[in-house]
Amino acid sequence: MRWSIFICGSGLLCLAAWIDNMRGPLLPAITALLSLDNAAASLIISLGNLVAMTTTWLLMPLLNRWSLKQVGLGVLMYTVAVCSAAVYVDNSTRMFLWGALLGGSISTLGSLSNLYVQSGILPAIRGQMMSALHSLYGLTSFFAPWVAGIVLTEPRNWPVLFTSVAPAAALLAIFIYFRGPKSGDKKTRKSQAQPLTLSPIHILTISVLISYVVGEVLTSTWMTSFLVHEHGLSIKEASFYTSMFFAAMLVTRMGCGVIARPRWHRFLIWTSLAVALVCFVAGRLTGWIWLLPLAGLFGPFFPLYVTWVSLRFPERDRSMVIWMLSGMQAALSVMNYLTGRLADAAGFSVAFWLPAGMMALTMILLKILEIQDQHLTNSNT
Repeated sequence: MRWSIFICGSGLLCLAAWIDNMRGPLLPAITALLSLDNAAASLIISLGNLVAMTTTWLLMPLLNRWSLKQVGLGVLMYTVAVCSAAVYVDNSTRMFLWGALLGGSISTLGSLSNLYVQSGILPAIRGQMMSALHSLYGLTSFFAPWVAGIVLTEPRNWPVLFTSVAPAAALLAIFIYFRGPKSGDKKTRKSQAQPLTLSPIHILTISVLISYVVGEVLTSTWMTSFLVHEHGLSIKEASFYTSMFFAAMLVTRMGCGVIARPRWHRFLIWTSLAVALVCFVAGRLTGWIWLLPLAGLFGPFFPLYVTWVSLRFPERDRSMVIWMLSGMQAALSVMNYLTGRLADAAGFSVAFWLPAGMMALTMILLKILEIQDQHLTNSNT
C-alpha cells in the first residue's frame, strides 16, 4: 500500500473527529449563551445529521463521476469555509444553519477517510490497518473535548475551536493534491460503479453498524451534559470524562492494530461490546461516574466490523459504506433530538440510558446477522 494514501485518509478522519467531538462540550455552553433548552440544542446536532445524511448519500454519484482525490479536495474546501464561518454565528438562527452545514463536513470527511484507506490496503492486513486508522480517531477525539473544556471556560470563545480547523484543512488539501491517490479516467470510474440496491442480508448488516454508532455517538455527545446537569460538574471537569471515554477507545483500537488477526475478529467484536455495556450500566446504577468512560472499550467494534463487511461483500464495498454512513446519520438525527426532548421532559437521568439501549440492540442484531449469514452461506454450498 502507499503510505501517503494512508496519511491522506488519516488526516481526513482526524479532522472529522476533531470537529465532531468538540460539539459535546459545546452543547451546555450554547444552551447558556443562547438561552436554549436541551431540545433546541439537540436540534443543532440533528440538523447537522440530516445534512450529513444527504451529503454522504451524494458521495456515490460524485465518486462515479470524479476521483477520490477530486472529491476529497472539494470536501476540504467546504470544510475550510464552514469552520471559518463560526465567527459570524451570534444568534440561534445562525447557530441552527451553521450546525447543519457543519454536519455535512463531518460525515463526508469521515466517509472519505475510510474509502481512501480501503482503496490501498491488502485484505490480509485490512483489519489491522483499519484499527490503526481508527486509533487516530480515538487519539484526536481524546484531545478534542479536553481542549474544548479549556476554551469553554469562557464560553464566548467557542468559535476559536472551529476557526483553528480551517488552516489544518487547507494544509491537508495541499498534501492530497500532491500526494493523494491518482485520478483514474472516466472509463475506469464507470467500471468501478457499484449497485445501490440492497438485499435483506445487506439491510441487516447495515442496521448492526447503525445501532452501534448511535450508541457510541450518544455516549460521547451527551456525557458532558449528563455530568454537568446530574452530577454538578463544570464543563471543564465533565469534558475530562469524555476525553477518558475516547482514551479507552484509543487504547483498545491500538491493541487491535497489533493483534487483530482475522481469527480474533469475532471474539474482539463480541467482547468489546459486552464489556462496554456492563461498564456503562454499572456506572449508571452505582453512581460511580468513572465507570462511564470505560464504555469506550467497545472501540474495536467499528474498524473490525467495517473490515468484515468489506471482505464479506467485496463487490459493493463502497456502496455498503455509503449506505451505512448515510443511514447512521438519519438515525443519529432522530436519536439526538429524542435525547434532548427526553432530557427536558424527564431529565438526563432518564435520557442518558439511551446509549445502553442502543448497545444492547447492537448485540441482538449482530446475533441475528450471524445466524442469517450462516444460513445463507450453507444454502450456497
